[in-house]
Amino acid sequence: MKKTNSEKGSISVFVIVAFIFCMTILMNIYWSSTNYQVTVLQAQEQIIDIYGEDVNNMEEIYKAVKNRCRRSNTKFNINIE
Repeated sequence: MKKTNSEKGSISVFVIVAFIFCMTILMNIYWSSTNYQVTVLQAQEQIIDIYGEDVNNMEEIYKAVKNRCRRSNTKFNINIE
């Protein structure tokens, strides 16, 4: 007769190790995506502080500046102070 208790124990260890490995990978993916979102939010806050405009309507701001420059017949001269 074979001893099935030792085989069940080794399978359990394998399943637990595989589960911990998968959880580690999933946690790393979650943390990296969260870190990316925080970085984007910080960059948007810095842009708002520098330019004093809302970053959600950047296309409209670009078009407005472009139209002003066309009317005044000047090139884009952007100075950051």
